[in-house]
Amino acid sequence: MSIPSLLLRHQGLRNLIPPRVKASFAENRVRLVRVRRRSELRNVFHCCVHKTGSQWVRKVLADPDVYRATGLRPYAYAPRLPPGQRNRRYGELRFDQPFPARTIVSPLYIDADGFATIPKPGAWRAFVVIRDPRDIVVSWYFSALRSHPTLSNPSLQRTRELLARMSEEEGLIFAVGRLAENGLFDALRGWWEARPEGVLVVRYEDLAGPTAEEAWARLFDHCDVALDAEARRELLSRYSFERLSGRRPGEEDPGSKLRKGVAGDWRNRFTPAVHRAFEESVGDLPARLGYAD
Repeated sequence: MSIPSLLLRHQGLRNLIPPRVKASFAENRVRLVRVRRRSELRNVFHCCVHKTGSQWVRKVLADPDVYRATGLRPYAYAPRLPPGQRNRRYGELRFDQPFPARTIVSPLYIDADGFATIPKPGAWRAFVVIRDPRDIVVSWYFSALRSHPTLSNPSLQRTRELLARMSEEEGLIFAVGRLAENGLFDALRGWWEARPEGVLVVRYEDLAGPTAEEAWARLFDHCDVALDAEARRELLSRYSFERLSGRRPGEEDPGSKLRKGVAGDWRNRFTPAVHRAFEESVGDLPARLGYAD
């Protein structure tokens, strides 16, 4: 097994690599790749909230095949933020300078108002990935409890120790409150209501589900990534759940970032008490986003 494949399969090994090093590798691995077509776009923005497959989408966009088809290299802003600014609420993250030219900014954890403030001096496209907020709660809980690296994040380490003393029900209720406090649900609601011109709204469930080929084709067309159908299939196969995790969708590993690979797991985890806490904090957001009970 190659070193990249080994790292993809073993979360513990990846967690030992500092975020800035991982970002630098992704940004520089394409520098020796020959570009066959240059997009006229200055920037592509991958907007999202946490637990919407953001690192998976980033991997796809950072693939050399995407660079060959666009001439746009990946750019990660988060590892460059000063430590005191990395855990800001969604409503507090603002940028007063343009991002570097000829880049795909991915992932960009931001709300619609914050995105509107970013200076955009050239042609651009953006997309925002949404997800059923109930599945976001479950994903955040398991990530905070087990899989997300804490080496450079003492705040998350304290949260992990707190969650370890709770039952799963208590932990999920805690997750609802923490995500509400950080503005994640408000950010989802804001994106859905604003749907700015030039921004494609994409469901995580579509990118990862049975209609993934069609969903990715729409995303790539919107972002001027000129790959034909066969090239798209080959690209997506390299980043399938089975290829990255070594498991079939639905086979769970609670300690992996790629925990289960299926939508709707909240139905297996939400107790009546969690349902009540969620509805009190989040209201009808799932229905507003088009998600059924």
